[in-house]
Amino acid sequence: MRLYRALACLALAAYAPFALLRSLAGGRRLGDIAGRLGRRPYPDLSGGIWIHAVSVGELGVARNLLRAIRRRIPRVPVGISVTTAAGLDLAARTLSGEASIFAFPFELQGPVDRALARTRPALIVLAETEIWPLFLERAAGLGIPIALVNGRISPRSFARYRLAGRLLAPSLSRIALFAMQSKEDGSRIAQLGAQPERVLHLGNIKYDLPESPRFPDGERLARAAAGRPVLVAGSTGEGEETLVLDAWSRLAERPLLVLAPRRPERFDEVARICESRGFRVLRRSASDSPLARDSSVDVYLLDSIGELAAMYGEAVLAFVGGSLVDTGGQNPIEAWAAGVPVIAGPHMENFREIAARGEALGILQRAADPGQLSDRIARALSDPKETSRLGEEAARFVAESRGAAEATAAAVLALAPALSDLRASAP
Repeated sequence: MRLYRALACLALAAYAPFALLRSLAGGRRLGDIAGRLGRRPYPDLSGGIWIHAVSVGELGVARNLLRAIRRRIPRVPVGISVTTAAGLDLAARTLSGEASIFAFPFELQGPVDRALARTRPALIVLAETEIWPLFLERAAGLGIPIALVNGRISPRSFARYRLAGRLLAPSLSRIALFAMQSKEDGSRIAQLGAQPERVLHLGNIKYDLPESPRFPDGERLARAAAGRPVLVAGSTGEGEETLVLDAWSRLAERPLLVLAPRRPERFDEVARICESRGFRVLRRSASDSPLARDSSVDVYLLDSIGELAAMYGEAVLAFVGGSLVDTGGQNPIEAWAAGVPVIAGPHMENFREIAARGEALGILQRAADPGQLSDRIARALSDPKETSRLGEEAARFVAESRGAAEATAAAVLALAPALSDLRASAP
């Protein structure tokens, strides 16, 4: 562990200048550096639960699990830590009334020890596959049970973890419960060194998402669409918007295209890409834009955080990003829950089981390139009755797949006897 600590310090020192330059150049925001160094106040979670979610995607897991826990123990103290700037912004806006929000500490002894000493949780829950050896060692040393929930290990991640070999096993031994999404994920974590008796297959908590509110900018969106169907390209990655625009441009009758880049740091860049190709862009954030009253908009840019699920409710068809570029794909469940069928590119490794189930039901189609994507869009829009039927099937599939949050809440609460006592005494 001494060698690991030294390497962690060196890695942070080497990464810091790069991160700063990238932020100054308009790349990813740095996030709450002071908080990650343990220089901000921490919530007192004595007898309560610390849930860690890396960023926006994992916050959905944290939110669903938090609400399942609250149904069992309404008054238990809960804190949610987040790593990224976008995640912190979204957590503060949507969950601050339900939990304390704070920055996850850097993997350094000082920040980790300060965070644990000040929060004093009875239980720590890590959303998806967050394995920080020093954090796990210090928490386990204090006798705090740790659960990893909604765990998944893609083939690419599995190969990387296997390179760590015996170095990973001690960290996994400190985790009391692995609530994995599938049997395949459970098998992989066991092969990496998790004790098999601690591994459960409880399903995907992301299916337990709440009903989305109406999209707040729906009136402007409807005016911009002017009767055209709405196509949402959600959580797109770098280089992918160009591919989507290529596909959309080939359509004989173009729907209103909504682009929702995954990273907020890229909002301006994506607007410039669209405008450089001569497309008229209405931005969600530009309330005073003259295009707000114009029906000749080509692209609506969703340059906001936390509104994509609501936006899917305005669409007839969705493309999920990160899949035409090789980044492993993004989650189609929000679109399905809104009753919208999905098209994805060839790269859905991060959601392989979900994508396979969607393909089997016909609610997810694959497109290998912009040409095929254009064909898939054209076919779906030419048969609105069938597309609507597939949307209904998608919503039904999500409804029938719920339940992982409740099962996971029951499993993690059983790890801490004090929490079980609170449940027994809850009115």
